[in-house]
Amino acid sequence: MTDQVLNILKLVLLGLLYLFFARVLWAVWSEVKTPARRPIVGSPRVIPQPAVPAPTVPAAKSGKKSKRDKRSKKGQRGKAARLVILEPRSRRGMTVPLIGEITLGREPDCSITIDDDPFISQLHLRFYDYEGQPMVEDLGSTNGTFHNGNKLVGSKLLHPGDRLQVGTTVIEAQ
Repeated sequence: MTDQVLNILKLVLLGLLYLFFARVLWAVWSEVKTPARRPIVGSPRVIPQPAVPAPTVPAAKSGKKSKRDKRSKKGQRGKAARLVILEPRSRRGMTVPLIGEITLGREPDCSITIDDDPFISQLHLRFYDYEGQPMVEDLGSTNGTFHNGNKLVGSKLLHPGDRLQVGTTVIEAQ
């Protein structure tokens, strides 16, 4: 081959190398940046659970608000009230209230059906209420469930801020 052809091949190889590094940096950047909260169209099927009546709070005797009244109304302190899907992007922002028993899996009968993830079992895990506290239980899934980075074995109490990874899906309790 002539020197001219070799120089062209060197430049093509250098260009491909730069494209490869640009793609790697883009992938790292998209994983590191914080997720934007936005509603998702075409989210997985969620079966609505029966509504539980809210407890009535007696009126305060004085016009002053107590510290308890000033707290956030999202849920009780130390008790998760809903699940929010963080990953994958196609489902980001989807919320499910923690009411009754909720099952997650690829099976159409599950409360939360995620049928496009091959790492999720037919009946992967369930959320349920135990003495007023939300619990999560892995139902013997093949690839397991990870609770705050640790493999979930049996049942575990769910607190606000806890993260669950089921296949490629990441769920946060709030």
